[in-house]
Amino acid sequence: MKSYSKRIALITGGSSGIGLEMARQMSAEGSTVIICGRSQHKLDAAQKLIPEINVVQADITDADDRRRLYETVAGDFPGLNMLVNNAGIVRRYLFSKTETLEADLTDEWQTNFMAPMLFAKQFLPMLIKNKGELVNVTSGLVFVPLHIQPNYCATKAAMHSMTQSLRIQLEKEGVHVVEIFYPAVDTPFQGGREAPGAISAGEAAALALKGLNKGKSEIYVKRASMLKMLSRFMPGKAQKIMNGMVPENVEDLLD
Repeated sequence: MKSYSKRIALITGGSSGIGLEMARQMSAEGSTVIICGRSQHKLDAAQKLIPEINVVQADITDADDRRRLYETVAGDFPGLNMLVNNAGIVRRYLFSKTETLEADLTDEWQTNFMAPMLFAKQFLPMLIKNKGELVNVTSGLVFVPLHIQPNYCATKAAMHSMTQSLRIQLEKEGVHVVEIFYPAVDTPFQGGREAPGAISAGEAAALALKGLNKGKSEIYVKRASMLKMLSRFMPGKAQKIMNGMVPENVEDLLD
């Protein structure tokens, strides 16, 4: 088996779901893994499950927490060569009925787009020095948005566009920019409302890690590749298929 002992990765939102599975599988390969998350309780539980990982409590949407996290990682792991922007949140609502639109828009953009980009900028000197990788997690929904989570899809589409630009900009700096497109995955992130056919977090992480280990720049996990293809060749049909999976009575799916 190829040795990944030189990989030192920081995974945001790593205390549960795909992030935790990615941490477990990377650690099993011999990589050094640091995870961060908002909940110290969840981080402690993650470390109990995977004793070899390193945990740092931080809210990446908070500037002081980002600064503190950077200083901790830079001091303890100066060889960091992979940043995985995995943390994210989703809000499900009907635009005409929601009473919390401003808060929902702000929270999703802060967590799903602003914080990861500011985080990437903060760690960029380390990634340049160590010829590392910036890994941004998006979704097959960047190609075919799901109408009950409109802003989530918009934030991921913005991340997709930014990632494409950063890949060109940072190539000359020696930083490999990667995007992982996930399909529906059964994780706590879904709040028990995952789509039919959702794959497990373990399978999702394994397929993503396989792509990372092969040096791919774009990694399409399972149905994410199908969504891209459908959106290109049959955009109208793709919208009907995807949104036709949402029941007419969507109340049980909303936040």
